[in-house]
Amino acid sequence: MSALPIRSVADRLRPSYRAAFLGRQPEITAFHELLRPDSPHALLMVEGPAGIGKTALLARFADEARAAGRPVLRVDGRDGDEERAGTAGPGAPVVLVDDADRIPALEAWLIDRLLPRLPMDARVVLAARRSPVTRWSADPGWFQAIRPLPLGPLSRMDSSSLLHRFGVAPQLRREMIAFAGGNPSVLALAARTVQTSGRDGDGWVPTLELLDRVVEACAGPFPSGTHRRALQAAAQSIVITEDLLRAVVGDEAAAMFEWLRTQSFMHASPFGLLPNGAVRASVDAQLARRDPDGHRALHDRIRDYLFARARVAAGDAIMPAMVMLGYLHRRFGATAFYDRILGMPTGAPEDSATGPATSGVYEDAVDPAELPALLALSDEPEMVAFWFARQPSAFRAYRREDPIALLDIARAGPFHPLEPRARRGELIGFSALLRLGVEDVAACEHDPVLAAAWAYTHTAAPLTAGEELDVLRFVARPATGAPAAQRPAGERLADPLERRRAAAVQDLAVYRVLGRVVRADHPAWTFLATADPAPWAGALRYFDMPGTGLTVAGGGRDRHLFAHDWRAAPPAEWLAANSRRPVEELPPRAGTGLAVLTRAEFDTEVRSALRAWRRPERLADSPLLRTGLVRDADDPVEALRRTLASAVEALGRQSRTAKQHRVLTTTFLSGAPTQEAAARRLGLPFSTYRRHLTVGLSTLCDRLWLGAD
Repeated sequence: MSALPIRSVADRLRPSYRAAFLGRQPEITAFHELLRPDSPHALLMVEGPAGIGKTALLARFADEARAAGRPVLRVDGRDGDEERAGTAGPGAPVVLVDDADRIPALEAWLIDRLLPRLPMDARVVLAARRSPVTRWSADPGWFQAIRPLPLGPLSRMDSSSLLHRFGVAPQLRREMIAFAGGNPSVLALAARTVQTSGRDGDGWVPTLELLDRVVEACAGPFPSGTHRRALQAAAQSIVITEDLLRAVVGDEAAAMFEWLRTQSFMHASPFGLLPNGAVRASVDAQLARRDPDGHRALHDRIRDYLFARARVAAGDAIMPAMVMLGYLHRRFGATAFYDRILGMPTGAPEDSATGPATSGVYEDAVDPAELPALLALSDEPEMVAFWFARQPSAFRAYRREDPIALLDIARAGPFHPLEPRARRGELIGFSALLRLGVEDVAACEHDPVLAAAWAYTHTAAPLTAGEELDVLRFVARPATGAPAAQRPAGERLADPLERRRAAAVQDLAVYRVLGRVVRADHPAWTFLATADPAPWAGALRYFDMPGTGLTVAGGGRDRHLFAHDWRAAPPAEWLAANSRRPVEELPPRAGTGLAVLTRAEFDTEVRSALRAWRRPERLADSPLLRTGLVRDADDPVEALRRTLASAVEALGRQSRTAKQHRVLTTTFLSGAPTQEAAARRLGLPFSTYRRHLTVGLSTLCDRLWLGAD
């Protein structure tokens, strides 16, 4: 028997069109339920942003309806032929209306024209970017008849499968999936750039032409440049609020927020609005590519606003502020806390089994009655009890609720780990961020880790009056089931959900540390003590916390100490310098703040400055100019020269250092061309001269070091 003849080009293309359809099983199931004779629903309302696959889904519905023996009538709201829908004829027809939001007075058309002309067992499916059926949602009669069906992004697995069908090489898919955010149309456009260029090497970057097409297709047209600017601000921020918009667009903030709220590509969260993944990625990348200076200026304006907000946040309000501030770092070396624990669709969505919000972890206060549970979670119970008795407010609990699968963020809303809970979930971890001053030295002697940290600061750069030491001393995370003391350092948690929970605990602890630093008037040292540095590698590198070289035994495991001295560049400067650069391009610590030198570095710089004392131009780059030696001097170079000369002169006022004074003066201040010449001027054997010089330099550095503090 010969195959049926192809009747049209559309018939010829239909098999390949079907082959490109992936996923959407829940939506297909909902359509099958709609077709059942006993279905309580007569109308299915498919809602989703541009490119998400509404038209393709209606085509699949048409195939399913025909397979069920139902006649199908398709109507496109863009064509103005909606009256055709009433001519579906007999036989329990299925009417599929695409772009329904383009039909003028849709609700009146449905009530007065379409539905009265359809038989009782007919079914209607409407597809629109944003549901136009508003009046009926409050009508008890229509409430049961209409079933809303929000259409979310494709899963990561389905996105990869679709790119495979488009012939995209595996090594290019990761970047495309992250860019498209589960939007099938954007995936197709991205795949076309590879097919057109013929390139299949490593890595993929969207072209400017692609960015322009995606922005206009998914978010355009823009009523004005201010509207575009508002969306650009939303693309850079984890969420956009009216007050944040005010920092960007001024008095038009209220109008712009209302416009964003009505767009199909925007979603609501408990803390503001956010764009979907494809719109966020394309709008942000387009601005960065077209106007790099404008992109940086917008970034800086948002950062400065959020930093100021975080500085004045009271109590636990610092945590949401740090989430928003930290999100600006999401592509620049900080770990992907923001995508993972907030469930925000900044990249491609995960499958429901590995979704970003399914950890269900949130931060909470510790109830004193929970101390036994904290001790059970730690491999250093004695130290936990010791510090809990002294600083109970330093401890934070991490709890989990039942996992929530974000199948559709527009429907469910993002899970937020910082929202207050009516009841407390299961305790799965805790952290302790200790704050220590000079009055705590005695207590630190009881804890080998804290004693080592305190000794390190004294050697490297001691605290000055009013400064304090912060130590993230404990971070207990979910384990594999074996007690923490029996789990080898670096062991990966086998359960993906447990890995996400462990990561969420770590990330929330980092937020707490950053909040402490941002709010401090004069932050000094921050330490991290961990037996397992591997999970912290990205954060340690980004936040410039090098290893101290100290390893302290505790709880049967070695604790490694990492440290950052914020006096080198205060937090505001650090954010400004680092927030737009990848880790490998981070500049060395510098700024208008004090340079923090180790004792060895300090001594080296003093010797270099003495050698350059008669050549002031060579002192212009000396790190000593940004130390306490010349604090607030109008002419730092001349102030440094005076400080060195005064310190040398002071040695001459004491008989026991008089010889050192003569040697240093002759060698450095009087301009002897060589050390041999200086020894001859002093009438000393060279070996005796060298001995006095070594002792003199050591004495001078000691006095300057103490004075620099």
